[in-house]
Amino acid sequence: MTTAAQDTESVVDVSELGGLERGRQRCECDHGDDSGYAPCGRRAKWRVSIDCLCGEGHPRQVEILCSRCLRTLRQSHGDEAITARRL
Repeated sequence: MTTAAQDTESVVDVSELGGLERGRQRCECDHGDDSGYAPCGRRAKWRVSIDCLCGEGHPRQVEILCSRCLRTLRQSHGDEAITARRL
């Protein structure tokens, strides 16, 4: 007896795939106040991994930042806690 594999098509929604560069990405740095999150909105150039500085061993954060927000982050966290890669 032979069995044939069923030929199935799968449809992938591109918006659900993480890590794909879709158009111009905008800086995610929070410039909001106590009332809510307000992203910077400038053109992002960097994918930044940030190590936890509090000593509790939290996982790394990943943000998409513009050059200005990356410079500000380096001043507050130091170069040792930050890894930046160009988008």
